[in-house]
Amino acid sequence: MFTSPWTWVGPLVGAAVVFVGVVSTTPPGFAAIADVVFGTPRGTNADSAAYVLGSAASLALMTLLVLTLLSVGIEFALRLRKRA
Repeated sequence: MFTSPWTWVGPLVGAAVVFVGVVSTTPPGFAAIADVVFGTPRGTNADSAAYVLGSAASLALMTLLVLTLLSVGIEFALRLRKRA
């Protein structure tokens, strides 16, 4: 599978959109990435940064898996249709 470019680009773009959407709407936003990568957050800031990044990553992973299965299923159906 994954012979057509859309079957792997589509799920990656979808997962990236979900990740950005969750991070941009949940406080502290994109500052959580900088806090975790470049600093050592403490207290409530550390809790909120962990929450934002954990929820965004888990939702993006779920989206990636669902869209990948959907893309592979569509590609498989299209291949069967071309053979018939």
